[in-house]
Amino acid sequence: MKISRKLLRFSPLLLALALGGGCATKALWDGNAFEDWNEPASNGRISLYEGGKPTDLLVVYDEYSERRDATHTRAYWLDQNEKRLRQRRKPYFVSTEAALHLSAVPVFDQLPEGTNLPPLYALFETNRQSFTLYSVTEPPSSHDLPDYNDGKGKFEKAALTPPAAVADVTILGGFLGYFYLQGMASGYNSSY
Repeated sequence: MKISRKLLRFSPLLLALALGGGCATKALWDGNAFEDWNEPASNGRISLYEGGKPTDLLVVYDEYSERRDATHTRAYWLDQNEKRLRQRRKPYFVSTEAALHLSAVPVFDQLPEGTNLPPLYALFETNRQSFTLYSVTEPPSSHDLPDYNDGKGKFEKAALTPPAAVADVTILGGFLGYFYLQGMASGYNSSY
């Protein structure tokens, strides 16, 4: 009788442990554990090249990877990836060699003096994470460089989920075993 009252008293805790996804599993999937981002490198090196169509530009820039703690050069087509970049998703990268036979678009840190500007040029924003494209035929347009989660943390979390679930079940079993043994011990003591 005594054990059932104790179990009843702690039943909300036991129910939370059983149905709440467990402490270890929940901690594993909440937050940014194992998540790493790729973003423009702090040196802010960028080159633009005109593609086959006037609106299609090849963007070549240096990317920093948190996971590898390294910088490497990347290239992507701006028009093809604009929607993905707005959603902070990884763009479809192409080889940097795609720029070899394309015409370079001037990229300035600040607007040059004078009125003899090229028909198409870009101005690097002060944050070094974006640029504004200027054209004689189109209004100015701002574009962010890629900043995206590398997605590899999901695989690590999935691999660690079974051990975390075992830990949760072990904790739950420990609680149940404790109350069972306490009930058994108090049952023996009542006979004296």
